[in-house]
Amino acid sequence: MNSFVRSAWWISAFLASILSISVYAAEPAWPQRPIRLLVPYPAGGSTDIVGRLIGQSLSEKLGQPVVVENKGGAAGSLGAAYFARSSPDDHSFMMITPSQLSINPFLYKTNLGYDPEKDFVSIGLAVQTPNAIVVKQSLKINSLSQLIDYAKSNPGKLAYSSAGIGSTGHLLNELMKTLTKVNILHVPYRGNGPAMQALLGGEVQFNTDNLPQLFPQIQSGSVRPLAVTSKQRWPQLPDVPTVTEAGYPDLTTSVWFGLVGQAHLSKHVIKRMNEALNSVLKDPLFKEKLKSFSLEPIPSTPDEMTSHVHAEAARWSKVIKESGAAAN
Repeated sequence: MNSFVRSAWWISAFLASILSISVYAAEPAWPQRPIRLLVPYPAGGSTDIVGRLIGQSLSEKLGQPVVVENKGGAAGSLGAAYFARSSPDDHSFMMITPSQLSINPFLYKTNLGYDPEKDFVSIGLAVQTPNAIVVKQSLKINSLSQLIDYAKSNPGKLAYSSAGIGSTGHLLNELMKTLTKVNILHVPYRGNGPAMQALLGGEVQFNTDNLPQLFPQIQSGSVRPLAVTSKQRWPQLPDVPTVTEAGYPDLTTSVWFGLVGQAHLSKHVIKRMNEALNSVLKDPLFKEKLKSFSLEPIPSTPDEMTSHVHAEAARWSKVIKESGAAAN
């Protein structure tokens, strides 16, 4: 390498380093104040549990408090609309489930107050958990096939509770109705807790919900699990068959939770928050904590989350159309 070429190389390398430092310096420090995490459901439910678990660990990663705010109603739609209409804030995020972006836009006939495509940006998927179908112990039904046979023999007499219209528990049973041609009654409640109390109190015969809500009742023996909707048997319930083993593979699904920001959010903040979220999800101690709540981490990029939301929307919109399910 002659002296001229060597000098040119060093000058180019020097300028590149100066440019990278300038770009880095131009990016403002973030976060600079407490972070707000909106949970579009009441306190105590699965989304709230996930939000508080992740919020606590994100606070440690980012060096700022993460303040959880609950705003429930209409399967998360009221909270999502509130978040979309809020003043632009790059320190505000929302924990979502399939309902807000992949179900409600097709289920509700009225204006939701937000546009799932335009009002939010993906940060990343967080965790997932299967649903389970459970009956009260006193009901002499021991398998999913027995439940379906009973429903066929007693049309209109079998009722199930869910956490509300638009919940995955609701849509999963609408799918089961379409697949098996059974006539069962949906009784929606305002949240997971009331839905379970309805089952324990004898108001309904079975319930479909996600495992963080059901596991304590399963452990106590108050309810009997008939099947889980995971692809493989769930580690905490090794004796409970999957829906595929029960003969209904199309019922395989999971409840997932993810983070979104407002539409204006900068790429710098999206990247920073995604990195912090994935760092939390990959931490071995945090994984163990999730396991105790029947949750498993699903770290992703923002683009992967967006693709997942679209795939889920395609699936659930078809279920809603074929079943005739609707909400006012």
